[in-house]
Amino acid sequence: MSLADGLAGGRCKRGLGAALAAAMLLAACASWPEDYPRTETHALPYVSTTFLARQAQKLGDPGDGRSGIRLVSDGPESLALRLILADRAERSIDAQYYLLHDDASGHLFAWHLLQAADRGVRVRLLLDDMDTASYDAMMAALGNHPNFEIRLWNPFSRGPAKAIASALEFDRINRRMHNKSMTVDNAATLVGGRNIGDEYFAARSQSNYNDLDLLGAGPVAREVSEVFDSYWNSEHAIPAAAVAAKKADAMTLDEARTKLAQLAGAAGGTDYGSALKHAVRESLLEGRLDLDWVPVEVISDPVEKTAGEARQEDIVAARILPYIRGARDSLYVASAYFVPRDMGTALLTGLAERGVAVTVLTNSMDSTDVLPVYSHYARDRKPLLEAGVTLWELRSDGSRPDRARLGLGQSLSSLHTKAFAVDRHWLFVGSFNWDPRSVAINTEMGVLIESPKLASAAVAQFQAGIRENAYQLRLGTDGDIEWLEHKDGKVLVHRDEPAESGWRSFKSRIYGVLPIGGQL
Repeated sequence: MSLADGLAGGRCKRGLGAALAAAMLLAACASWPEDYPRTETHALPYVSTTFLARQAQKLGDPGDGRSGIRLVSDGPESLALRLILADRAERSIDAQYYLLHDDASGHLFAWHLLQAADRGVRVRLLLDDMDTASYDAMMAALGNHPNFEIRLWNPFSRGPAKAIASALEFDRINRRMHNKSMTVDNAATLVGGRNIGDEYFAARSQSNYNDLDLLGAGPVAREVSEVFDSYWNSEHAIPAAAVAAKKADAMTLDEARTKLAQLAGAAGGTDYGSALKHAVRESLLEGRLDLDWVPVEVISDPVEKTAGEARQEDIVAARILPYIRGARDSLYVASAYFVPRDMGTALLTGLAERGVAVTVLTNSMDSTDVLPVYSHYARDRKPLLEAGVTLWELRSDGSRPDRARLGLGQSLSSLHTKAFAVDRHWLFVGSFNWDPRSVAINTEMGVLIESPKLASAAVAQFQAGIRENAYQLRLGTDGDIEWLEHKDGKVLVHRDEPAESGWRSFKSRIYGVLPIGGQL
């Protein structure tokens, strides 16, 4: 190499170094101040005289440590419950979500929280920052309310250097808070798979999720509050006002209230909004809801998982594993994002080989909203089927009884449920998918229930209509996978993966060979 070449190379390296230094400076400038004032707060004590506490007592609280549980699979019912709980809050609302969309359901939810704050209820809203930048101005304005505080989990940088900052901080921003809960007056809670957005509550005309929440009353609410407090007071929970960029469209609290009232009014005036005058509202108000009082345990990842510092024995995956391994008769799994990989496949095939009836429901190629997840799940299908595991894949054209009941018309479907039942005795409902991201990267939470009645009810719900709404997979005589479509009393056998287009099928095959399985 000549001296001239060496000097040119040196100039290139210095130029690259200068560019990286500038990028890091831009990223630092776009970040929030680390010393932004933040007060440690905790859940307000349970008071037995609040409306929701009295309703729990009316609904049969035995006062012996058991919690009242109701499974909530109906989308409109689940949103109606959130709104009526906010309306009847007297002391506090603590809500923790991965996503809160800027859509009709999100507007209704935020409006009811603001109305509660206006009545003097303390509202704490903790959101993962995955989906919040589009409404920074609204969050900053609501944060000026004396009773309404919003914090963002592990936030992204704002400003023109966001993409650069994200690339430089990939190890940090890759770890998201996937938890989902809403607890009111430390007396009632909703936990499960749903985020806040139209597709989670059957409000979209195009496509909606099949999902599952549970309504809990009694001690379970206090357990969820403990989890919430640990996240709320973590160093990863940053006040929204410290993160939100100073934009020209910044608004005052009064302006935010007016705008949110208009948005919520528009949402309530739709056919869907009118349907939210749901019977469950009257059932809750009149103390007629069916609750089963059973032993429960809230299982949550420690906040240290976001920094990659959690002890392995403390994470959700490790805590639920003994129940799965201990299955004697049956294991039913519903997982929207199912990527078992080698260890998960070995676990399930081992159960099947010792006589446990293992049944899994996940998304088909057309129903999934994350095609790479489907592609990597597909790599493990054959060994699962060979071991006797029963696999079902939800069809995108499955029926929507939640919309039909309200006269809203049919839509396409996608699975978003995260639940499993062991021996029709144990039932887990939460945010945990059977994939590497839930196991090792994101934080998750859920409720483990010991109840043959509720576990059996969940299995019955799992089985209801599955033949008509999902493909049943089997191995053909040549050893290749076949998809059985049960429709109108007939069985159509697909020898190739059912797909809406050859292009989608082609992309799936490409994703399947990429080394990305550990991130899914």
